[in-house]
Amino acid sequence: MRAEPNIWLTLGIIVASLAVPAAVQAADLNLIPDSVAVATNVVLFLLLIYPVNKLLVSPLLRVLDERAERTSGALAQSENLIDEARATRADLEARLSDARSRAQVRRNAILADGEVEERAVVDAARTEAVGNIESVRRAVQAELAEARTGLETEARALAREVATRVLGRAL
Repeated sequence: MRAEPNIWLTLGIIVASLAVPAAVQAADLNLIPDSVAVATNVVLFLLLIYPVNKLLVSPLLRVLDERAERTSGALAQSENLIDEARATRADLEARLSDARSRAQVRRNAILADGEVEERAVVDAARTEAVGNIESVRRAVQAELAEARTGLETEARALAREVATRVLGRAL
């Protein structure tokens, strides 16, 4: 395999050395090309196509294809990662929205329970206050009745005493 490029290289050098006299003649600036020089150049070109293609063009194209494949593979992988990130973000946003709605429902339930409990406490306090007011009223009425009875008794006693003094005799 190594011998083949050397043969082509040697052959190329031989053909190129044949073309040197044509390059020297170019200094004369002939407008009509020498047919031998043109034929030599065509033969040299045809002889060098295969080794140049085999040694330079094919490996270069293979390297460029591999590079393009790696680049497109990396781009595809990055697009896949971006798609996965978007899907994960959408999933997280959906889960967050669900959690928020559940938290709002729970918050509303807690507030409703708090309102019911508040009403119960307020109603109990109101009932207790009404009961206290009634017991105070009864106590005040009892004291008032007792005070009236005591005052009536004292008023009669005073009236007798006043009548006794005014009349000067006992009643």
